[in-house]
Amino acid sequence: MKNLYKLLFLFLILFSLSSCEKIVDIDLRIAEPRLVIDASISEQEPCRVYLTMTQGFRDNEPFKTVTGAEIVLTDQHGNSEVLRESRSMSGIYVSTMVGEVDKSYHIKVTVDGKSYKAMATIPKMVPIYETYIYEIKAGNESWYSPSYVFYDPADEENYYYTILSVNQKPMRTIYLDSDEHRNGLRVHRILFFNKDDNDDEDLKTGDEIMIELQAIDKGMHTFYKSLFSVAADGATNPITNFTGDVLGCFKAYNSSYAYFTVSPDIIYRESDE
Repeated sequence: MKNLYKLLFLFLILFSLSSCEKIVDIDLRIAEPRLVIDASISEQEPCRVYLTMTQGFRDNEPFKTVTGAEIVLTDQHGNSEVLRESRSMSGIYVSTMVGEVDKSYHIKVTVDGKSYKAMATIPKMVPIYETYIYEIKAGNESWYSPSYVFYDPADEENYYYTILSVNQKPMRTIYLDSDEHRNGLRVHRILFFNKDDNDDEDLKTGDEIMIELQAIDKGMHTFYKSLFSVAADGATNPITNFTGDVLGCFKAYNSSYAYFTVSPDIIYRESDE
């Protein structure tokens, strides 16, 4: 599982910076390198692509980046451009075209004469309506978890990916969700806090909280859900929206943010009802 966890860590770090679905088999016992494509686009943001290669199970060196690739981004109206390769960061490619809501984008990545294609659509932004701290009790112990409220858009499928930061530090736990069974409803989301993400410290008064709620497309949700499943128990393989023998995903998303400080006046307790 070592190489898989390294891949999972890579995707999470990149993200802090539909769709033809295909199951990709990963054999962690072999040293055959595989191309990893981490591509993303958001509203009023350029398309960014990071290319790396997987490595051997016992290889502890950083992932090898891929330079000299040709990457073409095309929108649904036929406008296209070749992404420029960064001069300062190896393996990074960036577009001048920025994303627009409800617009679909096609990407074609060509490396060593082989091409890989994917498509993604940027969803509408879903604003965070309210935030608070939920006090969770278990026996004689209790701890705080950040929470927020939003209104799920009705009459459409919606998928969500939440990133939590405490005192400007992103937490490792990722919160993935959808509107199944609550389409069009007011949603209360408790981000059950794992103190292992925070140097073994629970939340306390004065901590600064940032919540990023990403409305994501179905391909991105499917990819992350399957990737986390593999990391947990190996029951399934990651599902990519790229064609060809490649790992990764072309992700489309739209973010809203909330910032607040842990204080006694925003702590919700079950006894408050």
